[in-house]
Amino acid sequence: MIKKFYLYIGLILLSVNIVNGNLFSLFSYIRQRDNINKISPENFNICKPLQNKLEDYTYNFNANISVSILDESGDFIVDINGDMPRIPASNQKILSSAFSLDTLGPYYTLKTSLKEINDGSLYIEASGDPDFDKSHLEELINDLNSTNNNPTLKLPIIIKPSNTKNWWPASWSYADRKEEYGAPITKYSIASNSSINALNNPIDNFIYELENTLRKNDLSKKYFVKAVNEEYPIDYISTIKVINSAPLYILLNLVNSESHNFTSEVIFRNSLNDWSHDFPNLQYSNWLNEQNFNSENFIFADASGLSRKNRVTTYGLSQFLRRMKLNRFSDYYFSSFSILGVRGSLANVNAPVNLKGRILAKSGRLNNVRSVSGFILGEEKIFSIIVNNMDNSTRHIMKILSIVVNTDYCN
Repeated sequence: MIKKFYLYIGLILLSVNIVNGNLFSLFSYIRQRDNINKISPENFNICKPLQNKLEDYTYNFNANISVSILDESGDFIVDINGDMPRIPASNQKILSSAFSLDTLGPYYTLKTSLKEINDGSLYIEASGDPDFDKSHLEELINDLNSTNNNPTLKLPIIIKPSNTKNWWPASWSYADRKEEYGAPITKYSIASNSSINALNNPIDNFIYELENTLRKNDLSKKYFVKAVNEEYPIDYISTIKVINSAPLYILLNLVNSESHNFTSEVIFRNSLNDWSHDFPNLQYSNWLNEQNFNSENFIFADASGLSRKNRVTTYGLSQFLRRMKLNRFSDYYFSSFSILGVRGSLANVNAPVNLKGRILAKSGRLNNVRSVSGFILGEEKIFSIIVNNMDNSTRHIMKILSIVVNTDYCN
């Protein structure tokens, strides 16, 4: 009887494992939601000596800067214009990358697939893998030499490009669209659409590279490339080949540490399963509301922060970072941030020695915009600093952080 009991228990545990951890994932998600809902609200417990020091330092440019600092208990010890909406630049990625990670999970991959259709023709289904390049294109069609042995029948390889109006968020400037950092956001991309040929017409570039690859592999007599509209029906019968991107937790390093706009926008659209670039997006807005922080004055125009129409507050961003510490994927999330003087977009910033290696943060930069939000390591402080329309903003941000680190009577 006892043996049968243990057998039943074993079968139950085996069943749980068979669903690939889904039950554990569900439990982790429920616990995350409960912890976020029950998080203690932030209070203002201003540290007067530190607040006064920073107010004195920022006196001449107070209208251009916002500073919010939370201590380990969740109290705001510094507040300078924390509720003022400002352009965040790439600090926008703090929010969008968290949404993508929470929605897709750390091991999600972007797939580029070659599929066979009922009539023998082929279809390439893409999802915007930022690392997909010419070598991957060759790998994708590598097995086609053994197919279509009818010399009189030339079959199409179909691609379904998106509408040209959806290549960029509407609020991106035309000047930015001509630059590599403003490359068009499409599913069919070669090396993140960063080449000169791809910047203006990524689909033509993809077709050109695909046709070259067909010729190189002596397949152009058997196949030709056919671009169809998004509504074209595809009824495929099998998948011939799949090229997977790096897992999402690796891609997040591109998004947050390297501040790569294309990757940020692509994984965000895969999270929504929507490539229309429409904002506000209800799914994203609902998710942000579930995080139980103040985003009343936030405006969302894109996922990457390249749009000048985005607005956030340092008050809300610092609250959000505190809640992300409760996220079930928090280790993956925060490990994607830069470290001042060590890696990512903060690696080469001119900073005081006492700050190097101690600031884990996401940085952002546009013309006349500088933002840095994250953690002071070893002190359990969360900070968010955004500067708009001011010269020497990076130097001022580093000075502010140095003042905070050197002021020990607020701990």
